[in-house]
Amino acid sequence: MVETAWDINEVKRLKKIQLVQGNLYMLLSFVLFVYLLMNGKAFVLIGLVCVLLWFFTTSIFYTLKTGKTIGTKTTRRVLEYDKYRLGKKRWKRRKIIEAVIISISSVGFTVTLFVPDFNYVRFDFINGLPFIGVWMGYNIGEIVRISDL
Repeated sequence: MVETAWDINEVKRLKKIQLVQGNLYMLLSFVLFVYLLMNGKAFVLIGLVCVLLWFFTTSIFYTLKTGKTIGTKTTRRVLEYDKYRLGKKRWKRRKIIEAVIISISSVGFTVTLFVPDFNYVRFDFINGLPFIGVWMGYNIGEIVRISDL
């Protein structure tokens, strides 16, 4: 087994880039969420979320099966570092847990598509608070993980 020396500052920089990318995705998702719900297109929103969750599910299973990652160069480098830091066995266990949770979510959103009454879905600001809370939690968690390196 070949040992590689990881430059922690480089890993921190890559994780910060990943955090910025994640925030841009969250911002785009939130704007799309508000737009679709304000225009009465809840079915389209649930459908998009369903498709994205199934994409993430297949991506994770692909990564588990082949060991290769779908994503940017930054994502691949951070994943390599995580594998190195956690060890293959522990990393694989975490990926399996992640795959199970996202698979359950994918099935849940797919079932939600078959609920026939999307006409009465309204958007109030209070409905956006859970999304904002998840966004803040994501940022806090990533910042803590970056500072722990």
